[in-house]
Amino acid sequence: MKKVFSATVTPLHENGTLDKKGLRNIFERNIRHGLDGIFLLGSMGEWGSFDDDFKEEYVRESVGVIGKRMELLVGINATSLPLSLKTMEQYSKYGFDSYVFMLPGRTSSLDPVKSILKVLDAADRSVYYYHCPPNNGINLSLDDFAKIMKHPKLKGIKNSASNMWLRRELIYMKNEKGFKTLFLEGQEWATDEAMIAGCDGMLCGLGALASKVMVGIARAVDAGHIAEAVRLQNVFISIFHGVYGIDLANVWNGQKYALVKLGLIDSPYTIAQEMDSLTDAAKKRIENCLKQLNEELD
Repeated sequence: MKKVFSATVTPLHENGTLDKKGLRNIFERNIRHGLDGIFLLGSMGEWGSFDDDFKEEYVRESVGVIGKRMELLVGINATSLPLSLKTMEQYSKYGFDSYVFMLPGRTSSLDPVKSILKVLDAADRSVYYYHCPPNNGINLSLDDFAKIMKHPKLKGIKNSASNMWLRRELIYMKNEKGFKTLFLEGQEWATDEAMIAGCDGMLCGLGALASKVMVGIARAVDAGHIAEAVRLQNVFISIFHGVYGIDLANVWNGQKYALVKLGLIDSPYTIAQEMDSLTDAAKKRIENCLKQLNEELD
């Protein structure tokens, strides 16, 4: 069966503290919808906006809520490789399933493959590699991917490269060489075609809100119901447009505002985006989206 993971938002009160009740509400809803797992502290989770104490509190609270009911993936993104390794060591005392590592932006001449392998060698549990050239500007060759996929600690790759060629080549290489690495599509607009082509699932940033639709797409692909998968993919894109805006003006605060309107979290507050971008027109657009797609969302 195809795997479905949410790269979740971080729910906050207006004073910037963790919304623990909202956290529980999101996770319980995601579990009810059948998600396989949650990814904390990725790009959608505003990892770069919080200090170490906040992030550790977030990890601790999440472990307490989820337990063993689904997989919990925790990002160890940082501005340098040593800081990522330090973060991984700091989180090692908590009982979650896997780390997620994204290479820092090109502020040094470190070899990216050697950096990934250092994380894998140091890890006390499995690791997902978050491949996101639009974020850090780092591309890997097919030979680079083959080198990291040989490592027994690499459980999966979240591919957010928006590169159809790379996706198909990685699927081909995995099958040809017998690698066990999971390939998870990271772009919301491409999940149906990615899984139909052979990806093992998805890991997307709209998962806090649209987990029911995401699971529906995956189950339709599993069943060979391609027309239904495409229909639900189009619903997913409609949610994407309605919540984020065509111009992506409301990526963080738009999804959080939708979650507020559903009664799940306390505030749309986000550190990663100017709150005045959540205009009255944007709120109306989001509210209309929720009304029109109410049955698809829950």
